[in-house]
Amino acid sequence: MNFPTLPTLLSAFFLRYLAVERGVSPHTTASYRDGMKLLLQFAAVKCRRCVDQLVIEDLTAQLVLDFLVDLETSRSNTSRTRNVRLAAVQAFFRYVAGREPALAATCSPILAIPAKKALRPVLGYLSEQELAHLLAQIDRLDKHGERDYVLLSILYDTGTRIQELLDLTPRDFHLEPPSFVCVRGKGSRQRLCPLLPQSARLVRQFLSAQGRPLNDQQPLLQNRRGGRLGRHGARYILRKYLRRAARSMPTLARVGISPHTMSYVLSFNYVLSFALFLKLFAFLSFLFIEICKAFPFYFFLLILEAL
Repeated sequence: MNFPTLPTLLSAFFLRYLAVERGVSPHTTASYRDGMKLLLQFAAVKCRRCVDQLVIEDLTAQLVLDFLVDLETSRSNTSRTRNVRLAAVQAFFRYVAGREPALAATCSPILAIPAKKALRPVLGYLSEQELAHLLAQIDRLDKHGERDYVLLSILYDTGTRIQELLDLTPRDFHLEPPSFVCVRGKGSRQRLCPLLPQSARLVRQFLSAQGRPLNDQQPLLQNRRGGRLGRHGARYILRKYLRRAARSMPTLARVGISPHTMSYVLSFNYVLSFALFLKLFAFLSFLFIEICKAFPFYFFLLILEAL
């Protein structure tokens, strides 16, 4: 029985299944592409042949397991990255098993490989004082200073993922009160994030200074070449200002501060404020009860007066 070749299955998986049938995001497609690319390169070395000479039977469960071990040893990948690569490989073989049931015996052992448990590290955190000191390091009169200030301010205000922020265009912002921004997240899901009035003014002034209309469909944050600012560029910008700020505030030199950290600083500060409110409420409630115990007669008169 003749089966489709490995290149045919790969082309159909990326060009038809992912792009057309599933409609996955370009970021998911790129992640799957990188995972399969690494697997094919590893298999070519193991099988001692060129990538274009590989067949589907070469990609056994044992080879995939060896590939996952190589990721953690040779490439120093974390368990979470290893699981991402495994998810890409299993997505491909799940597609192959559905399209060619005769290859189920080849696909099922690979689909049975479990994900590795990964330790979720504690994410970094910025206090309000540290955040204000970080933003103060930005020279807003510099050529790209205002862009950097908008990047960090909106990331803090909206709590979006960094890629969600970089995908925003001026058209996604509603700058009239009440101000909000329409964010497209994972799974093509949309949500509305409220904006502080000062953040709305900041975006409006940023667009006005660049001479861009509010309905512009180009990326809000652009690189030096006028293209979309990437995740690596955003990480570089944050680290640059962190190094500056750490000279006068050493606490900012700690590890774990990333663009992802910025996305939940506001919510964490809200939780801290609410926790302080609960402590104060509990203290006042306890104080009120103790006063009532000490002066029951006056408390009784107070109830009668209220009635």
